[in-house]
This record gives sequence, structure tokens and C-alpha cells, in this order.
Amino acid sequence: RLIPVEINTSVVQRMGQRIVLAFVRDITERKQAEEELRESEEKYRNILENIEDGYFEVDRAGDFTFFNPSLCRILGYPREEMPGMNNRVFMDAENAKKVFRAFNAVYATGIPTKGFEWEAIRKDGSRTYMEVSVSLIAKPGEKPTGFCGIARDVTDRKQAEEALRESEARYRTILENIEDGYFEVD
Repeated sequence: RLIPVEINTSVVQRMGQRIVLAFVRDITERKQAEEELRESEEKYRNILENIEDGYFEVDRAGDFTFFNPSLCRILGYPREEMPGMNNRVFMDAENAKKVFRAFNAVYATGIPTKGFEWEAIRKDGSRTYMEVSVSLIAKPGEKPTGFCGIARDVTDRKQAEEALRESEARYRTILENIEDGYFEVD
């Protein structure tokens, strides 16, 4: 049976003769572990590349260190422009404060936040609402190096909620006018 091996050799002098020392190690387990790791990385890369939600990793300053194609689509930026981009590029001052407070709370407590909403400014200047979940990136016993999270574009939902509020207000006005004895149609 064939097995993968690692061979280390060296030439040494021994009793006036040159001899070759060879160390042979069975690396079957290491090769299996490498293959499992490769398959796992491929699986998660495939998931990140194909999910609708944006995935991101930023350092403590808020600069992108990793992101998936969906985040590029949500924010309207091409992939090549986003590495190292600071998150303040796509938010106004009010939303920047809101985001800072949320990320700072996650950093201070270590407790992830879920469903945090804020408004982003896309590259073309249009606005989009995002619902974000954020967690720390940290190795056990070490200081956190940044944040990772999932961002979902909830603009359609926010627009539908606003349309519903406007519709409810309009019908409430109509009902009040009917109760007052007159009815006016727009």
C-alpha cells in the first residue's frame, strides 16, 4: 500500500566515511487533515460567495479586511475598491455615530449585537437600509483585532413599512372626516 511520507536527508561524516542519514515520517494523518481543511475552506468560501446577505470583516478602525460579493452589491462598490475602505465612507455623520456606539458596545462587552439597523449611502449616492449583526474577531486570551458580521439590505421592507404608515394615516384622516360629517377624496 502507498502512503504519503516526508523524507529529510543529510550527508554526515562518520568514521572517515560520508554517509547519508534519512528520516522518513508517515504523514498520512497530516495529509488527511490538510484535505479536510481544504474541503472545509472551499465549503465556507462557496457559502460566502453565494449568500444574498453581505458578510464583512473590519479591523478595529472600521477598515474592510474581508467581504463577500453580496456586500459589494448592497453598497454598490466594485470589489477592487473595498479592501481597506473605512466604513465611514458610506455613511453620514448621524449613522456613523450610531454605528460607532453599536460596535463600541460589542467591543466593550464582547456580546454580539443582532438586528442593528442603519442607513448606508451607496456609491451612486442612493440610500439603503441595512440590518446588521456584529461580533468580535478575537482569539481566546488575546485582544480583539476587529469585527465580523452579516449585513442584510432591508430597504424594500423599510419602504413598505413607510408606505403602510402613510396609507394608515391617509385612511385615518378619511375616517375622521367621515365622522365629522363630510368626505373629501384626493
